[in-house]
Amino acid sequence: MTGKGGSAVFGGHTMPAQPRRLDPDLPVERFALALRDLHRQAGRPKQRVLATSLHTSHATVSAILNGHRFPSWEQTEALVLACDGDLASWKRRWLQVSREIDSDTTASNAASAQPGLSSPRPLSGGEFYRTMLDEVDRARHRIMTTFLRRRPPAYFLGFTDEETSRAAAAYFEGILAWSDRPGPRSVRRLICTPNAEMQDWAEQFRRETARHMRHEIRVVDWPFATDAVNMAIFDDSVALLAFTAGSAQQLVAFRMDQPDFVRCCVGQFECLWLESRA
Repeated sequence: MTGKGGSAVFGGHTMPAQPRRLDPDLPVERFALALRDLHRQAGRPKQRVLATSLHTSHATVSAILNGHRFPSWEQTEALVLACDGDLASWKRRWLQVSREIDSDTTASNAASAQPGLSSPRPLSGGEFYRTMLDEVDRARHRIMTTFLRRRPPAYFLGFTDEETSRAAAAYFEGILAWSDRPGPRSVRRLICTPNAEMQDWAEQFRRETARHMRHEIRVVDWPFATDAVNMAIFDDSVALLAFTAGSAQQLVAFRMDQPDFVRCCVGQFECLWLESRA
C-alpha cells in the first residue's frame, strides 16, 4: 500500500518513493534532470554524502534533484565538484536557467499585477499559529524556522490569551510530529542565545526534542538588545515573517508566497545557518 508522501509500505517497512517524473519544458525541472544525469554518471553517490559537500540537509539535496528547488550557484558548484563535473560548462548552464526563471517570474508578476492590489494581511494571536500549522500540514520536504528573541516562549505566556496558547501548543507539537513522518524531510531551527536565560532554554529544548532525529537545532549569537524579524519557511515556497510589536511583545506576521521573495528568505536563513553552531 502507499504511505504518506508517496512512499510504499510493505510488511510494516517504508520503501522510498521513486523519483518523480520531471518536465524538461520547465527550466527548474530540466536543470534537475541534468543534475540527475551527472549524479548517475558519478556512480550515484549517497544524497547524505552530497548534503555534507553542500553544507545543507539531505532534504535540500532531494528537493534539488527532484526539481522542487532551483539551487544557488554555490550549491550547484559543490554538487558538480562532488560528482566530478565540469564547472565551466555547468556555470553556463546554471546562468541560462537562472535567466529563464527570472524572465518567467517577471512575466508572471506583470500579468498578475493589478492597480490597487491589496497588501498582505497581518496575522496575530491564534490566527498566526493556525496559519503556521496549516503550512506544516501542507509541507512535504523541509521546514526552517527562527526564534531570534531575547526571552524564551514561557515568558510570553503572561501576555497570551488561552485560545492563542492552545493554537501555539498545537503548532509546536505539530512540527515535531511532522518531522517524524516517513519520507525525506527535515526541520531546521535557529535559536538566538543573547543571555543565560536563552542559553538555558535552548539546551532544554534540545534535550526535549533529541529523539526527533530529523529535527535539528542550532544556536546563533545575537548581541543586540532587540528581537530580530523571525521567519518560518515551508518547502522553499511559503514564508511567514513575524515582527515583535508593542510593549506586550506580540508577534504580528505576514504570509508571503511570491517565489522571488521566498527565495530571498531562504538565502537569508541559510546565511544565518552557516553562522550558527550546534
